[in-house]
Amino acid sequence: MNYDRKVREFYEGKLSKEEASEFLKFLESKEAEKHVSSELIRLWISQLKEDEYAWNREDLWQKLDPKKQTKPITTVGKQRWLQGSASAWLRAAVVILVVGLGALFVLETQRAPDFPASETLQENFITKSNPKGQKTKIVLDDGSAVYLNSQSSITFPADFKTNRSIRLQGEAFFEVVKDPNHPFEVEANGIITTALGTSFNISTFQKDEQVAVTLVTGKVKLNQQGRNQFIELNPGEESLLSLQGDTLEKYQVAVSDRILWTEGVLKFEETSFEDMVAVLERWYDVSIMVSGKPKPLRASGVFDRQESLRNVLNVMSKTLEFEFEIEDQSITIHFN
Repeated sequence: MNYDRKVREFYEGKLSKEEASEFLKFLESKEAEKHVSSELIRLWISQLKEDEYAWNREDLWQKLDPKKQTKPITTVGKQRWLQGSASAWLRAAVVILVVGLGALFVLETQRAPDFPASETLQENFITKSNPKGQKTKIVLDDGSAVYLNSQSSITFPADFKTNRSIRLQGEAFFEVVKDPNHPFEVEANGIITTALGTSFNISTFQKDEQVAVTLVTGKVKLNQQGRNQFIELNPGEESLLSLQGDTLEKYQVAVSDRILWTEGVLKFEETSFEDMVAVLERWYDVSIMVSGKPKPLRASGVFDRQESLRNVLNVMSKTLEFEFEIEDQSITIHFN
């Protein structure tokens, strides 16, 4: 299929019924990922909510352009995309396409919280875990909520209401219900976080078995297992600790960036190639192999849940200067 020509003709309402049907089937295929990003899906959905098919043509075409050329977009007055010569069947086809993509958007957005984490029970302790590529929301018996990231697990006592202690591996965001009589404790790699009623993020996805604790609301106390010295965090502060570390330090961070993953947003900021690979393997449940020597470059980018892995790699490859191949769940990245 000549993708560029088909998109332009579909956009201009020039395709026959059979050609439009073939084009719509193409958009549902994996091959379409090479050309159509989630930006287009979001654009169509937002336009659908306006009760009429009014489109900014240049904005739409910029989203459709697979080359993603960066050039100024001249804003023009809204024009009706389907009018005049457009036939009823084409109107119906576009409605089906947009509504279908809208439904996909909603399902994908809600899928992570609805997917239950796997659960095991052993000696009065419950373990809930996620594999790569899955994120879940877990509501504990005391009403506290845990947003569990992919490749992560929490273990807690069956009588959690009276013994609010959790062991974390991986990453999780906690929204803690206040209970002054029962402090809420999370142990991760020997770092203990204690809270009464607050919200915070803990990640063990750090180097050298370090633990990053980020406070969003309230106040938490951190200490190393077996030691009496502790540090308190206020909202907007983070601490990077390890069991073997000699100092307890904290610093200010952009808290919203630290918890973007709970909303399905993937963000890289001056990220090394090595760190990017680790995140993508967890996020998309893939295995990434590397051929050649990565260059000492860093890249930035923001992607939402609907963005395909192919599009993410397309963007990152421009900065980190690599080529890639995708075959099912295996990715090969080539450096010259």
